[in-house]
Amino acid sequence: MSIAFLDFDGTLLTRDSGRICALPSIRRGLLGPRTGARLVGTYFLHLLGLASRAHVQHAGFACYTGRTLDELRALMQELHEVHMRPHVSPAMRARVDEHRKAGDHLVVITASAFFFAEPLVRELGLDELLGTQVGFVDGRCTGLVDGEILEGPLKLAAAQKLAEARGVKLADCAFYSDHVADLPLLEAVGRPFAVGPHAPLAAIARARGWTVVPHG
Repeated sequence: MSIAFLDFDGTLLTRDSGRICALPSIRRGLLGPRTGARLVGTYFLHLLGLASRAHVQHAGFACYTGRTLDELRALMQELHEVHMRPHVSPAMRARVDEHRKAGDHLVVITASAFFFAEPLVRELGLDELLGTQVGFVDGRCTGLVDGEILEGPLKLAAAQKLAEARGVKLADCAFYSDHVADLPLLEAVGRPFAVGPHAPLAAIARARGWTVVPHG
């Protein structure tokens, strides 16, 4: 048995889940004006190179503040059904089916909050989900990360820990991602795949002969 690790945003989904859900959430009043403005503003600053990827992620996590986990899960299910499902990558659906037929263990590993990816994990019948944890106090979300965002070296460490627990070497595993932030894990697995990659990862994939998977 092998493990196929799957990134969520931009990989299983053709776009970033936060970008898909931000405006619908603001229009429906699910985000307060200040929170919504901060999220949109931080994203545009990031596009201009004036805010880091981490700043955008933390602004996104702040949107969950004050809600219970049950409320967040119900909200994510609704957003998935109405807004995210149309953006599920057809190519990645096919890859998931191939790995399932091969008997591989299918794991979503994402920097997004774990509950954001849960609806798609259930829909695709995947085996396991590793996502960023957020804090809860008295049953309500703080909007703050509990620990660290599961990205870069931390994503590699989480994948390594899971693989070791299952008696599998990362060299025997596959990992699918769209973003250069995931380079540590892409370099560690035996079968790296660049999925609809942005320009920096596309260049690395070409230079190293990695398989590129278009979303279409």
